[in-house]
Amino acid sequence: MKNFQPPRPITLAQDTISRRELQQTAAWMMAGNRLTKAEETVAFEEEFAAWMGSKHAVFVNSGSSANLLMIYAAREAGRLRNNKVIAPAVSWVTTVSPLIQFGFDVRLCDCDPVNLGLDLEHLEQLCKDEAPAMLILVHVLGHANHMKAIQDICDRYDVLLLEDSCEALGSVSGERKLGCYGAAGSFSFYYGHHISTIEGGMVVTDDSELHQVMLSLRSHGWSRDLNPTLRDQLQQDHNIDDFRNLYTFYYA
Repeated sequence: MKNFQPPRPITLAQDTISRRELQQTAAWMMAGNRLTKAEETVAFEEEFAAWMGSKHAVFVNSGSSANLLMIYAAREAGRLRNNKVIAPAVSWVTTVSPLIQFGFDVRLCDCDPVNLGLDLEHLEQLCKDEAPAMLILVHVLGHANHMKAIQDICDRYDVLLLEDSCEALGSVSGERKLGCYGAAGSFSFYYGHHISTIEGGMVVTDDSELHQVMLSLRSHGWSRDLNPTLRDQLQQDHNIDDFRNLYTFYYA
């Protein structure tokens, strides 16, 4: 027993950012680059969207904010017929907390014992009884929910589907990556996840209107990041002159 070595502790994550990457980051910062959204951010969004197989990606400060943003955008874009929403009973607090913050009437769906996702029987019963406008699911530990069956249920009951895919970066179900099945999907680049931007998150979507709403909401509601046609239309609709348009917030 004198040579007994206690087992090495298993940590959540270890060295997700290498020494070389830290040195490169420090050199980039010391070169005087802009330490907020700029060309690097846009390039990352474009590359991530292409890798995911989605049309658009919006970078944010965390996976928690990614959930907040896609839920808020769905509401602001007028996609929800009521304030009822279904969330998974097994999830992370930041899946449910944005719904509570925005005043949604939340119903929790039981867990499937095999994949830790949504129980299909309970999900359908909730859709029948509650007539929710939106469903957000979580791919727990990277396991795919029963996506085809869930999509069929959402289509039958006219429910908008969102995916919290923060634990499922790169997981594939069928021919698509998780996060690309719903109207929008969220990801986290926190230290303990698959890739890290120190802090950060992303929302992906194929819905160009939701994408534009998210770009505006991310930047306090102004129109500077929007496509020129939409930006000009907002300015014209609200009779805003060129100078004031730089400081006009079209969303709360």
